[in-house]
Amino acid sequence: MANSLPCPCGSESQYADCCGIFHVNPGSAPTAESLMRSRYSAFALGQFDYIDATQALPLAENAEDSNGRTLWTKLEIISTEQGMESDTTGKVTFAAHFKEGKHTGCLKEVSMFEKQQGKWFYVSGEHRVEENPPLPNASSTKTGRNDPCTCGSGKKYKKCCATKN
Repeated sequence: MANSLPCPCGSESQYADCCGIFHVNPGSAPTAESLMRSRYSAFALGQFDYIDATQALPLAENAEDSNGRTLWTKLEIISTEQGMESDTTGKVTFAAHFKEGKHTGCLKEVSMFEKQQGKWFYVSGEHRVEENPPLPNASSTKTGRNDPCTCGSGKKYKKCCATKN
């Protein structure tokens, strides 16, 4: 991935200076929130080895297949409890917006994190998915090259996520 692309986590930083740092060095996220953001970015980029390396239990065998049709479009951090560098547990509540075919939706989750041997891990989460009705004429709602990018970066699609494909 090019260094000048925005980070999928919505931090407004470049990927290489944000979640990219953690993706090349699993276990280096300093807080529960930074781990949560980097895991979202890994899902958005299809980096399932990172997802597996940063959770307490092994990744479900079908996780990559079930995520293959999902375009993650926006992350919102709702709240964070504990999870700082000096803590051993943390909780992050977030909303992850997505598009799958003609559907858009939002996954809302309360994620639990635990620090083990100085490294943060995802332990569990309670989530619900809110799907919107199918988009009418989905083929006509495709993002054009000069349209704003769906990830919320503020850049044109051709200068942002179109270069990821």
